[in-house]
Amino acid sequence: MKTVKDYYDHFDDCREREIPMCADACPFKIDILDIQERLSKKRYSAAYKTLRDKVAFPGIVAEICPGYCEQSCIRRSIDEPISINLLEKTLIAKTTKKEPNAYNLPAKKERIAIIGAGLAGMGFAAKMASRKYDVTIFEKTDRIGGSLVELMDESSFMAEFELQLKNEKYNLQLNSEITDLDELSQEYDVIFIATGKGGNDFGIPSSDGCAIIGKAGVFLGGSIMGLDPVNALAQAIALSTSAENYIKVKKLEYPAPAVATRCVANEDKLTLASAVKPTEEIDGRLVYSDEECQAEVSRCIKCQCDACDSYCDIVGFYEKWPLKMRDEIFLSVKPAGSLVHKCPSRKYIAACTDCDIMRDVCPSGIDLCGMIKSARHQMHNADKMPAGFTQYYIRDMEFANSHFAALTKLAPGSQGSSCSYAFFPGCNMGALDPEYVLKPYKWLLENMPGTGLILRCCGIPCDWSGNTQMHDQEIAALKAEWESLGKPILITACMSCHKHLSENLPEIETRSLYEIMSQIGITTPGQQECKVYSIFDPCSARGNVSVQDAVRDLASKVGLSIEELPKSDKHGCCGFGGQGDIAAGDFSKYVTEKRASLSDNPYLVYCSNCRDVFNDYGKEAVHILDAVFAINTYNSAPSPGLSLRRENRVELKERLLTEIWGESMNDKPAALPYELKMSPETADKIKHQKILNEDICAVIAHAEETGRRTYSPDTQHYKAYKEIGSVTLWVEYTEEAENIRYIHNMYSHRMQIQLEAVFNGKKIDG
Repeated sequence: MKTVKDYYDHFDDCREREIPMCADACPFKIDILDIQERLSKKRYSAAYKTLRDKVAFPGIVAEICPGYCEQSCIRRSIDEPISINLLEKTLIAKTTKKEPNAYNLPAKKERIAIIGAGLAGMGFAAKMASRKYDVTIFEKTDRIGGSLVELMDESSFMAEFELQLKNEKYNLQLNSEITDLDELSQEYDVIFIATGKGGNDFGIPSSDGCAIIGKAGVFLGGSIMGLDPVNALAQAIALSTSAENYIKVKKLEYPAPAVATRCVANEDKLTLASAVKPTEEIDGRLVYSDEECQAEVSRCIKCQCDACDSYCDIVGFYEKWPLKMRDEIFLSVKPAGSLVHKCPSRKYIAACTDCDIMRDVCPSGIDLCGMIKSARHQMHNADKMPAGFTQYYIRDMEFANSHFAALTKLAPGSQGSSCSYAFFPGCNMGALDPEYVLKPYKWLLENMPGTGLILRCCGIPCDWSGNTQMHDQEIAALKAEWESLGKPILITACMSCHKHLSENLPEIETRSLYEIMSQIGITTPGQQECKVYSIFDPCSARGNVSVQDAVRDLASKVGLSIEELPKSDKHGCCGFGGQGDIAAGDFSKYVTEKRASLSDNPYLVYCSNCRDVFNDYGKEAVHILDAVFAINTYNSAPSPGLSLRRENRVELKERLLTEIWGESMNDKPAALPYELKMSPETADKIKHQKILNEDICAVIAHAEETGRRTYSPDTQHYKAYKEIGSVTLWVEYTEEAENIRYIHNMYSHRMQIQLEAVFNGKKIDG
C-alpha cells in the first residue's frame, strides 16, 4: 500500500488556486469573483477599491475595455455572458468613496524617467509615484493621454488622471521630445519607453523588451509593442514591478507571458438565465439598480476548479480544500507521543467513506481518498486512531467469518473437489434477510448447476479501519478458501465485495450476480408495482457500466417503472462506507441527506448497505432482489437490529445446510443469560449506537456478580457499566424476573475508563 508521502507530490498538480477563465482573459487578471461578491452585498466602494488596485484608472478602463472577460464567459455556450463591463460601470457610478488613499511614506531617492504620457506611461507613473519614487514624465506633445482622445471624451479621462494621481508627486514635462537616451541613462535609474504605436524604440529590440544602458534599466512597453490600449496599460502596470525589482536587486527581467489557467468549470451548474437589462439612470447612463446588480451577479456560476468541493463530501462538509487537507494529513501521520498531539485531520480521516470520488472527478486525478486511506492505516499502526471508532465493525466481521456463520462448500452432488463458479454473497446480504442469499443461490443452482458457495466477509471492515495486519490475514484466508474450491469464478451480489476483491485479489475473476441474471433471463414474480423508482447506483459500482445496465434490464423485466437521478450527482455514496458513522455521525447524516434528497421517488438499489442506510433514514428504498424474488414484498422496512443481524446469519447458515445440502447444524452460539425487554425507542437507540444484546447482558452479569452497580430508590432502577473492548457501556435496568431484565436506557463512551479499586467500601477486582 502507498504511504501518505507517496501521495503528497500528486497534489502539486491541484488546480485549487487556478483563476476562472474570465479573470484569465482579463489583461489585469482582475479578481472578478471578489468584485461580484462585494457587489452582491452592495459594497460598491469596496468593489471599486479592488478594481482600482488592479487597473490604476478604473474610470478609463471601464469605458474603453472591449470585454475580454465576457468573450471567455462559459455562459456564452447556452445564453449570454455575465455583463461584467456593465457591472464595472455600475459600481463606478454608485461608488461614493472614490478618493484615493494618501499614504505618508518616505520619498525614495531612485529616479524614474517615463517617455510618453499616453495611457501606458501614465499607468506606469501612477504605480511608481505611489511607491514614492522620483518620477518625471517626458511628453513630446502639449497634452497627455495619447490615443485615448480617439476612444473617449478628453474631459473624462483627464478627470480620471487628476483623481487617481491627486495624492502623488511627479514631474510632467510637456513639449519635451527625447531623441536619445545617453543623458537620461546617466541621471535616471529606470527608463520606461511608452512612445505609442510607431513611436521611437531607441534601438531596444522588441523581442527583448528591456536593456541596461548606463546605470538605467530600460523597459519598452505599451502600444509600441503592438498592444491595444487596455493591454498596454496592463503591461505597464506589470512592468512597474519589474522596474522595482531592478532597482532593488539589479535584476533585469521582462515579465514572462502568463500561463493559461487550467481552471475547469463545472458545466453541471449551468442553467438558462438571460442577462439582466439595466433600468436605472445615473448621469445620463443606464446602469443596474441594486436588485438588478444582484440578479446579474447571481447568473455567474463562479467558475473555479471546484470538482472536489462539488462532489467530495469530505471537502464540502469540513470546508477544507485538498491542499490544506494534504498538509494536515501529512502532519497527522508523523510520529507523536500523544494520542491527541498533532492530529488535525483525525476527524475526517475517520469519517471518509472511501468512495474514491475525487480520483474520478478531479481533472488532475488527485486521489484524496487514497491518501486518507493510507493515513488511516499508518495512524492505526501508530496507535493514533481510537479503537472505539471501528470496534463494532471488526467484531461484526469476525462473527460473519466465524464457524457460526461462515460456510464454504461445493454444490450438492458435486463430483470432484473443484467448481467453475462459486456464489459469494458477502456478509451483509444474509444479515439483512437470509432470503437475499437463499433465493439467488437456489436460482443459480437451477440455472448454473455445480455453483459452489463461499459465505463470509470479504475483509473490507479491517481495511476501512486501517488494520493492515488483520486485513492481510483476512485476504489470505479468503484466498485459501477460494483455492480450496479450485479457484472458481466468484459470482458477487455485493458491489463493495466486488470492488474490494478486484483491488486486493485481482487473480480472482469476478462476475456480478446481476449481470448473470440479466444474461440468462429471469421469471418475474408476477408482482407489479405502481410506483416510479429512481435507480441509485452505489459508489462501488461507479464506472461499472455493465453492472449498471444489467440492473436496469432486470428492473425492466420485472415491470418496474424507473427514472434516472440527476446527472449532476456523480457520487453514489449513501454514507455507509469507511465506517465513519460512529466517528463522525454528523458527517454520515450529511451524506445520507444529500443522496436521499436527489429525488422524491423511492430508490431502487442493488447495494444492501444503501438499502439499510436509506430506510433507516426514512427514505424508501428497495433492493433489486426484492423485485426479482419477491423478497419482503417490496417493503422498505428499516434494517434489523445488530443482534438480529447475527441471528439472521446463523439462521442463514443453518437453512443453507438443511435446504441445500440436507445437513444439520449443531454448533450454535450459546443462549444469552438474560431475556431483555425494552421500549421501541430504547431498541432504536441500541441499534444506532451499535450495541449488541450480548454486550448489555455482559454489563448486567458483571454488575450482579461483582456488586458493581448503583440503585435508585426513586426509580427502582439499577445502573451499571463495563468495558467492552475499547468501549465503556452503561446500562440502566430493572429486574423483572430471575432471568428477565427490562432495559430503560443505555449509552456508551467510545473510550476506556480506569476502574476504581474500591467500590461501595469493598475492594473489587475487575
